[in-house]
Amino acid sequence: MDYLQNALAYISDARSLYRGGFGVNPYNYEEAYSQMLIVRMWFNKVSGNPLVHIVIAYNDKVTDLAVAAKYGKKCAEYFAGKYQVLYCTHLKDTECGSMHTHIVINAVSYHNGQMITTGYEEMTFFCEYVAKITGQKCSFEFDNKAIKKN
Repeated sequence: MDYLQNALAYISDARSLYRGGFGVNPYNYEEAYSQMLIVRMWFNKVSGNPLVHIVIAYNDKVTDLAVAAKYGKKCAEYFAGKYQVLYCTHLKDTECGSMHTHIVINAVSYHNGQMITTGYEEMTFFCEYVAKITGQKCSFEFDNKAIKKN
């Protein structure tokens, strides 16, 4: 659960110029953590991977914070029907475009207690959605356990 708390703290730190959430308080990461933990405890799922962390990097044509924030919100909404989500938009860093949005998703659904599935097929569908929202090409990489198969 430390991983969840650290991820929420990281994305909502001083670099966060715009933040929002679904099912959590976007202005207090500790409260957002508590809200996510309540769902996990309700469904007795306090072990395993606690979150999915997605970073959407916008190309250099996205220079307006309001546009990046709108894209971030629309992309986070993709998961909001079943999962608690905190999203924050940051300015450029060393690995992303001019702006990027972090999306942290509670891996346990508040709707039915099922764990989120983020395999190649699910992320391909999400990537197509992101491309439609942003008008930009979308690709993804898996970190850690998941491996993209061609």
